[in-house]
Amino acid sequence: MRSSTIVALPIAQLLLATLYGHCAGAEVQVQGSAGNVRVEAHGASVAEILAVLGEHYAVRYRGTPVGGDVTATFEGPLRRVVVRVLAGNDYVIKRGGDGLEVILLGPGASGATSHGSPGAPVHQRDPFVPK
Repeated sequence: MRSSTIVALPIAQLLLATLYGHCAGAEVQVQGSAGNVRVEAHGASVAEILAVLGEHYAVRYRGTPVGGDVTATFEGPLRRVVVRVLAGNDYVIKRGGDGLEVILLGPGASGATSHGSPGAPVHQRDPFVPK
């Protein structure tokens, strides 16, 4: 019985390190007023970025955003920054008296994903135009 415990413990530690390793490396910094926001993200998920924006400004979101391991800098008015962060998602933004409410509908309809920074244009070939 003892030998199975000795083997299981390192395996459990490896699984925990894998699960929580991403969280330890993620970093999101937010500066500025709502009219001139600067967000620096390093290895963060879209959900983590939205959560940090919610800590600094009146931004709330419902749903599960797609996108992770974002390393990018976003600058501009709050709404424009939120739109850029949400690239690859279908969503609705409601402006209320106290801020923004984002309702996430799911992954973007085009199904296109960019492995670059969010908000970067995704170039796709038109299937109706010959090569």
